Amino acid sequence: MGLLTDPSISQKTKYSNKLITYNRGICFTLYLIGLIYFCFLADNNFNSSTYFSENALLPGLVYTDFNYDVINLAENLQNDLERERETHKNVMPYAWILAKMRRIGLETHTHNFTLNYPLGGGKIFKGKNVYGILRAPRIGSTESIVISVPYRTPESVHPEITHGLSLILAFADFARRQVYWAKDIIFLVTEQEQLGMQAWLQAYYGSDDNDNSILDSGSLNGRAGAIQAAINLELQSFSIDYINLKIEGLNGQLPNLDLHNLVQHLSHKQGVSTAYKLTSSKGKPGRTYEDKLFNLLSMIITQSNGVPTGNHGLFHKYGIEALTLEGYKKEEKLTSGQVKQKIYSLLKIIDGISRSLNNLLERFHQSYFFYLLVTEDRFVSIGDYMPVLGLMAGALLIKAFILWLSLNREPTNAIVDDQNDDEEDSSGKPECKNEQKFNFLQVGILLIVAHSLGVLTSYLPLSTSLDKYIHANGMSTQLGLFYIILSVSLFAIILPAFTTLNELENEILHIAVLLEVGTALIAVGMLNFSLGFLLSVGIVPFAIYVNPKQYVTAKSGLQKQLSRLNCLLFHPLCVVYCIVIALTAYSFHELSAENILKKAVKATMDAITYSVVDSMIYGNWMFNLISIIFFPVWILFWILLFPKTIVDKKVAKLKINWKENNTDKIKHPIAINH
Repeated sequence: MGLLTDPSISQKTKYSNKLITYNRGICFTLYLIGLIYFCFLADNNFNSSTYFSENALLPGLVYTDFNYDVINLAENLQNDLERERETHKNVMPYAWILAKMRRIGLETHTHNFTLNYPLGGGKIFKGKNVYGILRAPRIGSTESIVISVPYRTPESVHPEITHGLSLILAFADFARRQVYWAKDIIFLVTEQEQLGMQAWLQAYYGSDDNDNSILDSGSLNGRAGAIQAAINLELQSFSIDYINLKIEGLNGQLPNLDLHNLVQHLSHKQGVSTAYKLTSSKGKPGRTYEDKLFNLLSMIITQSNGVPTGNHGLFHKYGIEALTLEGYKKEEKLTSGQVKQKIYSLLKIIDGISRSLNNLLERFHQSYFFYLLVTEDRFVSIGDYMPVLGLMAGALLIKAFILWLSLNREPTNAIVDDQNDDEEDSSGKPECKNEQKFNFLQVGILLIVAHSLGVLTSYLPLSTSLDKYIHANGMSTQLGLFYIILSVSLFAIILPAFTTLNELENEILHIAVLLEVGTALIAVGMLNFSLGFLLSVGIVPFAIYVNPKQYVTAKSGLQKQLSRLNCLLFHPLCVVYCIVIALTAYSFHELSAENILKKAVKATMDAITYSVVDSMIYGNWMFNLISIIFFPVWILFWILLFPKTIVDKKVAKLKINWKENNTDKIKHPIAINH
């Protein structure tokens, strides 16, 4: 009968004890399996070749013969533009662009916008966009395509890309004489890089994505149909060596894979080397496993910060598929005939893309919106890469479940009635009632306080009065924001001095934190896998390692101090600073270690400022995500590392006696019952 009634040998108890004993090993194993599986994604057996899902695109099935007049026009326009740039060093030559568009026969308009810089103490920046509309002769203005070029002044720190402007003007002259267009074509030239594009899109759709007091997008005098797709050109020369495809958009959004495949297919058809994240020299994409893995990691890093890699990235939040063609200048000088051939190829690419998009009967929807590119013609779909995040972030959810199982496995610091202190059940286990002293209010207050500090961190940089106070005291924006975040962080560091949790409350808080961070990582990964993956790589091992129960009974303070030091290194400010140090050391090899550390401090403050500004103007949620979710999570982990457990001496004595009496039973339950 002992075999049937002794719960210590039940399968449930047996497996629960195994899970509790090896919980760290199980979670770390899942984490490592996830990392290894991610490395396998670069192998051809774990990714797929690109293909067209939308047959209506009909890529390459049309033939267009550009005559030499169009090619010569592109060269003449570029020469005229170079002369205009000499007289317009700081501004865009609006009059010249408008005159050329009108001569071509486009419906031309200008668009004025104003930026009231939110962190500049009253600074105002003004800009102007120029655009021309080619009305579709076959149908009313119900749908449209955008071909855009950002204009950079000669004093810009970025490479010159004016050749794209000359090219789209030459193409507009050719397209105006065709009668097969079923969609309007908008030729857009933006000023101030992404700021001009953001203002134009807000004005075009009449949206109030951001506070109008920050970016006054103005109004448009002319509109076309609903935008179906957009192509952005950044050509450094007509004599291009290769084209790099930029696809990353705001908050890690990507264009429909069919659009990427279309551009890649048409470019290769014209003999132009086109790839994504070229990993080898001379514009040749790498094909070894190492190159593919590096390419995959490069996309992960680029996509994770949520910053668009070009003007195309702002179209995605309006449901418009867009990408950028970045043409790199060829090093060796080409002959006049070779240059003309390059112009011809580029015109054919733009015309092929435009005519394929012109064939669309509906919006892009059949192909993938969530994917990772291994090379220009191989990708990993969401169904293949999400198990990586599921294994890594799921390890935290499993750890939370195991901790929940362990709550009732042995006596805890509870208040036990005096009359039952010495009672034991038939198995020799002390009778500890389930009604343990657990203050839900105290744990709930800690959760509210931690997340309130996160909300405060995200709100204070947006405060207008605080910004005025910073500038009134002669403090720079970067330094002011740094002091704000540092002040909140210092308050969070001393927060454990005001908390008192018993052992059970500590465990419940630990479970709540693990559930929150695990759920947050999976939710972030569903929207931006790259960000969720990188956060999981850093957070999951730390979260698995933290064990507040050990810090209560640890005889040596060394383990506690190492854990706390490790936790400080995982503070968001420290993480950003370490990343900036690595990037600075990689970019400036000649600097000494001391200069790198100093330069990294300023770069960290700049990074924080840019993140706040991007959040306010463009809607990048990186700063808010870290402030509202992951900073409070760090605070709660920090509190768990300073347990102040109220130990009940009677219960502690019972726990010791129970362990001594049941050690042999756990090892040999069958023998003892017999």
